[in-house]
Amino acid sequence: MKIAFGCDHAGIEIKDKLLSFIKGLGHEVIDCGTNSSDSCDYPDFALKVSQNVVSKNADKGILICGTGIGMSIAANKVKGIRAAVCWSKDTAKLIAQHNNANVMCAGARFASTDDICSWIKIFLETEFEQRHSRRIDKIIQIEQQY
Repeated sequence: MKIAFGCDHAGIEIKDKLLSFIKGLGHEVIDCGTNSSDSCDYPDFALKVSQNVVSKNADKGILICGTGIGMSIAANKVKGIRAAVCWSKDTAKLIAQHNNANVMCAGARFASTDDICSWIKIFLETEFEQRHSRRIDKIIQIEQQY
Protein backbone atom coordinates (compact mmCIF):
# COMPACT_ATOMS: atom_id res chain seq x y z
CA MET A 1 0.00 0.00 0.00
CA LYS A 2 1.11 3.59 -0.61
CA ILE A 3 0.76 5.84 2.44
CA ALA A 4 0.88 9.65 2.32
CA PHE A 5 2.33 10.98 5.57
CA GLY A 6 2.33 14.51 6.91
CA CYS A 7 3.01 16.25 10.18
CA ASP A 8 3.54 19.73 11.53
CA HIS A 9 6.23 20.86 13.97
CA ALA A 10 4.50 19.02 16.84
CA GLY A 11 5.05 15.71 15.08
CA ILE A 12 8.56 16.24 13.74
CA GLU A 13 10.29 14.55 16.69
CA ILE A 14 8.52 11.24 16.03
CA LYS A 15 8.29 11.50 12.24
CA ASP A 16 11.36 9.42 11.37
CA LYS A 17 10.33 6.60 13.69
CA LEU A 18 6.81 6.55 12.26
CA LEU A 19 8.07 6.55 8.67
CA SER A 20 10.48 3.70 9.43
CA PHE A 21 7.69 1.80 11.14
CA ILE A 22 5.32 2.19 8.18
CA LYS A 23 8.05 1.13 5.74
CA GLY A 24 8.84 -1.82 8.02
CA LEU A 25 5.26 -2.99 7.58
CA GLY A 26 5.99 -3.20 3.85
CA HIS A 27 4.32 0.01 2.72
CA GLU A 28 5.65 2.74 0.47
CA VAL A 29 5.60 6.22 2.02
CA ILE A 30 5.02 9.58 0.35
CA ASP A 31 6.56 12.17 2.68
CA CYS A 32 4.47 15.34 2.54
CA GLY A 33 6.49 17.18 5.22
CA THR A 34 7.24 19.02 7.40
CA ASN A 35 10.96 18.54 7.55
CA SER A 36 11.72 21.11 10.23
CA SER A 37 10.96 21.81 13.87
CA ASP A 38 10.17 25.42 12.93
CA SER A 39 6.60 26.47 13.64
CA CYS A 40 4.40 25.77 10.61
CA ASP A 41 0.74 25.54 9.64
CA TYR A 42 -0.88 22.10 9.87
CA PRO A 43 -3.48 22.79 7.12
CA ASP A 44 -0.66 22.87 4.54
CA PHE A 45 0.31 19.28 5.32
CA ALA A 46 -3.27 18.07 5.72
CA LEU A 47 -3.94 19.37 2.21
CA LYS A 48 -0.88 17.68 0.69
CA VAL A 49 -1.75 14.31 2.23
CA SER A 50 -5.43 14.65 1.29
CA GLN A 51 -4.60 15.54 -2.31
CA ASN A 52 -2.46 12.41 -2.57
CA VAL A 53 -5.30 10.26 -1.24
CA VAL A 54 -8.14 11.68 -3.37
CA SER A 55 -5.99 11.60 -6.51
CA LYS A 56 -5.28 7.91 -5.77
CA ASN A 57 -1.55 8.62 -5.67
CA ALA A 58 -1.77 7.15 -2.15
CA ASP A 59 -4.12 4.52 -0.74
CA LYS A 60 -4.39 6.07 2.72
CA GLY A 61 -2.98 8.96 4.72
CA ILE A 62 -1.49 9.50 8.16
CA LEU A 63 -1.42 12.97 9.74
CA ILE A 64 0.28 13.93 13.01
CA CYS A 65 -0.03 17.25 14.84
CA GLY A 66 -0.23 18.16 18.52
CA THR A 67 -3.72 16.72 19.06
CA GLY A 68 -4.73 15.28 15.69
CA ILE A 69 -7.80 17.51 15.78
CA GLY A 70 -6.58 20.37 13.59
CA MET A 71 -5.26 17.98 10.95
CA SER A 72 -8.59 16.15 10.95
CA ILE A 73 -10.61 19.33 10.52
CA ALA A 74 -8.40 20.56 7.67
CA ALA A 75 -8.25 17.20 5.87
CA ASN A 76 -12.02 16.76 6.03
CA LYS A 77 -12.46 19.95 3.99
CA VAL A 78 -11.15 18.04 0.96
CA LYS A 79 -13.93 16.30 -0.96
CA GLY A 80 -13.51 12.55 -0.70
CA ILE A 81 -11.55 12.55 2.55
CA ARG A 82 -12.79 10.83 5.67
CA ALA A 83 -10.19 11.77 8.27
CA ALA A 84 -10.63 10.62 11.84
CA VAL A 85 -8.75 11.30 15.05
CA CYS A 86 -7.41 8.14 16.65
CA TRP A 87 -6.58 7.84 20.36
CA SER A 88 -6.61 4.10 21.09
CA LYS A 89 -6.32 0.67 19.53
CA ASP A 90 -10.10 0.45 19.50
CA THR A 91 -10.55 3.75 17.66
CA ALA A 92 -7.83 2.75 15.16
CA LYS A 93 -9.85 -0.34 14.32
CA LEU A 94 -13.23 1.34 14.27
CA ILE A 95 -12.29 4.31 12.08
CA ALA A 96 -11.29 1.79 9.39
CA GLN A 97 -13.90 -0.88 10.04
CA HIS A 98 -17.01 1.29 10.58
CA ASN A 99 -16.16 4.72 9.13
CA ASN A 100 -14.02 3.67 6.15
CA ALA A 101 -11.62 6.47 7.07
CA ASN A 102 -8.93 7.03 4.48
CA VAL A 103 -6.84 9.31 6.70
CA MET A 104 -5.84 8.62 10.30
CA CYS A 105 -4.93 11.57 12.52
CA ALA A 106 -3.15 11.40 15.87
CA GLY A 107 -1.72 13.75 18.46
CA ALA A 108 1.99 13.59 19.22
CA ARG A 109 1.51 15.55 22.44
CA PHE A 110 -1.00 13.11 23.90
CA ALA A 111 0.30 9.67 22.94
CA SER A 112 3.54 7.76 22.94
CA THR A 113 5.29 6.97 19.68
CA ASP A 114 4.82 3.27 20.36
CA ASP A 115 1.08 3.76 20.81
CA ILE A 116 0.80 5.72 17.56
CA CYS A 117 2.76 2.98 15.76
CA SER A 118 0.34 0.35 17.06
CA TRP A 119 -2.63 2.45 15.95
CA ILE A 120 -1.15 2.92 12.47
CA LYS A 121 -0.67 -0.83 12.10
CA ILE A 122 -4.26 -1.53 13.14
CA PHE A 123 -5.64 1.23 10.90
CA LEU A 124 -3.74 -0.02 7.85
CA GLU A 125 -4.61 -3.68 8.41
CA THR A 126 -8.31 -3.34 9.25
CA GLU A 127 -10.80 -3.86 6.44
CA PHE A 128 -13.97 -1.81 6.05
CA GLU A 129 -17.11 -3.78 6.86
CA GLN A 130 -19.54 -3.35 3.98
CA ARG A 131 -22.51 -3.47 6.34
CA HIS A 132 -21.69 0.16 7.17
CA SER A 133 -21.85 1.30 3.52
CA ARG A 134 -25.27 2.91 3.90
CA ARG A 135 -23.86 5.35 6.44
CA ILE A 136 -20.80 6.16 4.34
CA ASP A 137 -23.09 6.76 1.36
CA LYS A 138 -25.04 9.28 3.46
CA ILE A 139 -21.81 11.08 4.36
CA ILE A 140 -20.94 11.25 0.66
CA GLN A 141 -24.41 12.66 -0.12
CA ILE A 142 -23.95 15.39 2.50
CA GLU A 143 -20.52 16.21 1.03
CA GLN A 144 -21.95 16.46 -2.48
CA GLN A 145 -24.90 18.60 -1.38
CA TYR A 146 -22.87 21.11 0.63
